[in-house]
Amino acid sequence: MPAHYPVPIQEDIRDLLGDLLARGVAVDKTTALVLDDDAVGVVASYVTAEDEVGALCVCDGRFAVLAGAALVLVPPNVAREQIDAGELDDTQVEIAHEVANILSRLLNTPRTPHLRLRTLHRLPGELPPDVRGLLDRPEFRRDFVTAIDGYGEGRMSILVA
Repeated sequence: MPAHYPVPIQEDIRDLLGDLLARGVAVDKTTALVLDDDAVGVVASYVTAEDEVGALCVCDGRFAVLAGAALVLVPPNVAREQIDAGELDDTQVEIAHEVANILSRLLNTPRTPHLRLRTLHRLPGELPPDVRGLLDRPEFRRDFVTAIDGYGEGRMSILVA
């Protein structure tokens, strides 16, 4: 059964991130991203006009920091120090929110209900039941490893209802 919402392919993510970050980005499919309870990362939830969760974007801490750093031109060595700190500060979460908002473009088509970014959840942390439900039982998912020129690799997953 097909998913209710589009699930972007690696070329779509590569092109969007490359344009957004104004640098080369390589994106490849990989195995499922599974974050344990104390893992650093973010979960973006995208909802319909009725506030029903239709998609999630799960990013490990490396992707959240590196994509955000590339967006606001934080030097790569500073980004690596932030990763080594083992947590996402409020500024990093705010920048990751902007990246997640732009990624919503890939989740919409003229044939599906419009999805918008509802919120970005910081991990580790509690997730609302509707987000946890889709995280545990997506209709479809794609998992990616991304390499941002000059910054490094991180992982992200798109899960849809």
